Amino acid sequence: MKKIKNKAGFTLAELLIVIAIISVLVAVAIPVFTAQLEKARVAVDQTNARAASSLAYSEYMLNHTTDGEVVYTFGTDANDNLFILTHSAKEGDAFEDNQPEAGGTELAAKSTALKSTQLSVTVKDGKVTENTWLSALKG
Repeated sequence: MKKIKNKAGFTLAELLIVIAIISVLVAVAIPVFTAQLEKARVAVDQTNARAASSLAYSEYMLNHTTDGEVVYTFGTDANDNLFILTHSAKEGDAFEDNQPEAGGTELAAKSTALKSTQLSVTVKDGKVTENTWLSALKG
C-alpha cells in the first residue's frame, strides 16, 4: 500500500515569501498615506485662511467707518471654531463702540484656552491684503 502524505500547514519558505510581500506593500503604502495626510492639513489651512479672510472683510465692511488698515487676529478654540481674538481698529470705530463692557475679560478667557495656531488677516481700504499664520512665525 502506498502511503498518502498529509500536508498540515505551510512551509517556512512560503510563510517568509508572504511576509516579504506584505512588508513591501506596507513600505510603499506608508509614504502615500503620509503624503495624503499632509495634503489634507494644507487644505484645512487654506480653508481656514479663506474663512478668516471672509470674516475679516465682512467685519471691516460692517463696522469700520474710516479708511485705513485693520489687522484681525484669529484663533481656534478646542473644537476648532474660528473667531476673532483681537483687532487693531482706531478709536471711534463702530467695531470698538459695539463691544460689550465685559468683552475684555471674555476675550482674555478665550485666548487662554486657544491652541498655538493663530492667523492674522490685514484689511486695508476694503481689501484683504495679507494672511499670515502667526504660529509659523513664532516657531
